[in-house]
Amino acid sequence: MPFRAQVKCRTPLAGVEVVPRIWRSEAQLLSVVTRYLREVPRCVADFGDWSMHAYRAGKALSEVNPDGPVDDDLMRSFAEFFARTAGVPEKELPPRPEGWPKSGESQSFLDWLIDFTEEKVHRPNRGRFETLFEAVGIRSDAVTKFKSDPDRPALTSRPFCLLHTDVHRANVVIDRDEVIVIDWELAIYGDPLHDLATHLVRMGYDKDEQKRMTNLWSEAMVRAGHEDMTAGLDTDLGIYLDFEYAQSVFPDAMRAALDLPADSDENDFDAAALKVCRALRRAAEPLKLASVPDERRVARALRDWHAGPRHRLEHSAAVATDATDGRGTVEDDQVREPIGTDEFTELADWLTRTADRCVLFDFDGPICRLFPHGSSEGVAQNLRDLVSEHGLGGRLTEEVRKTIDPHDVLRAMDQDPLGKSLVAALEALLTEGEVAAANTALPTPGAGELILALKARGCRIAVVTNNSPKAVAAYLERERLLDAFGPHVYGRTDQPSLLKPDPDSLSRALEALGSGADDALMIGDTATDLEAAEKAGVRFVGYARDERKAVPLRAAGAEVVITTLQPLIDLVETGPS
Repeated sequence: MPFRAQVKCRTPLAGVEVVPRIWRSEAQLLSVVTRYLREVPRCVADFGDWSMHAYRAGKALSEVNPDGPVDDDLMRSFAEFFARTAGVPEKELPPRPEGWPKSGESQSFLDWLIDFTEEKVHRPNRGRFETLFEAVGIRSDAVTKFKSDPDRPALTSRPFCLLHTDVHRANVVIDRDEVIVIDWELAIYGDPLHDLATHLVRMGYDKDEQKRMTNLWSEAMVRAGHEDMTAGLDTDLGIYLDFEYAQSVFPDAMRAALDLPADSDENDFDAAALKVCRALRRAAEPLKLASVPDERRVARALRDWHAGPRHRLEHSAAVATDATDGRGTVEDDQVREPIGTDEFTELADWLTRTADRCVLFDFDGPICRLFPHGSSEGVAQNLRDLVSEHGLGGRLTEEVRKTIDPHDVLRAMDQDPLGKSLVAALEALLTEGEVAAANTALPTPGAGELILALKARGCRIAVVTNNSPKAVAAYLERERLLDAFGPHVYGRTDQPSLLKPDPDSLSRALEALGSGADDALMIGDTATDLEAAEKAGVRFVGYARDERKAVPLRAAGAEVVITTLQPLIDLVETGPS
């Protein structure tokens, strides 16, 4: 190109949400925001599971001033930012979730936030962190008691506006004298005092700075014509601050525990205990905690949790989901999300009776990488060439002419009245390419160990795949795993319409193994695998070799997604905790 430009590529945060996200498309929101806040980097292109954004030069505030005092000029810039954000027209914002509180319903908005903390943060993680929470004094009814506190007055009604909710040092870029607030994925529509409160807490202001920032915020809102948004400021800001301290104690405790290295020493536990104690002290009054334990007691609680069998099992499946802004700074609003959710606990219990179970493996992904680094493109081109040789190239869509997946070409011809005559020849050519690829396929780490462990414990196993059974057999023989599966390889037939997401291969496997759907589990790596499993009525575990691959699986509805097979190996070998 005749010019050079810097861009920032972003993938959606994935994992346990500790703050709500009501708009899943940051790009859609930015198309509105950047019309009114022109300094905010716009989204250049949205590709679904990642997006490309304009890049603003400069340094993050967390880099130039990680925790020190903030001067008045910068505070004024923040105040003006909040006032300008409040001016983004509500009618231009993306639709809110059904049942979202209406403008002015400030108490309903706070109640929604409290319910989210209980239902999406505290309750789902209670089982996993229960011993830790109890050991540090966080009661199981802490959130519900906070909501129903009779001593807390009802909030004043205020007009709603767009809220960033995440204005902290890592999300602020200083470019010369300009202040740019980036990363809008956690923006919501609601009470403006909530945005101010999250800013005051996450910036780490001391009491004097909080007071100064509040005054500047109020003055800026009045100047911008939003005086009605400052109603009840003196009483209601304290309530939102209490909520912010109360809700943050859960992710802060979980983050401190999960960030501990596997080989933690006393210094690691002491440092983690300092973070937990700070969160507990701030939450003590809002949550009416009976007492705040000292750092020695918290360190002991962290050691006990860290040494527990549940942590050893789940830590191996941890998925790092912290987001960075490209400058090496880490977001505060997501914790690392292992698969230790209720769904994984249920799976652990289900796998207890291994000998009664049936596990169905997809081939390309959970067992190996058949076409690493896009090498399937050559096979897809060979199929296209065959189609063109028969004068049918013009019947391929633009998408199929560009695809690197040969299955797309096969499906397209099967669905075309004239192309059906080529299906057998195309399938044979595809099989030839897959068998050749089986000789160089990369084994999925842990796959062989898991297969042999399941077989050793009497579990019935099979391969269910869209690939040719000949290619599967060639790979399994190469890896000395063919005997483990025996004849139970169910792959592509002469009917491409029966490829997944059709459950045909799963149904054939279940029938041959004599297994009911309730006793079966499928391990797959695509949304079509999930759909096939759902149609067959079998449980599903999503496997993704990295977090980028995990995003579409979660988006499709997979409840358990792992980026390593180790937790399943641990379950089979040692049983659930």
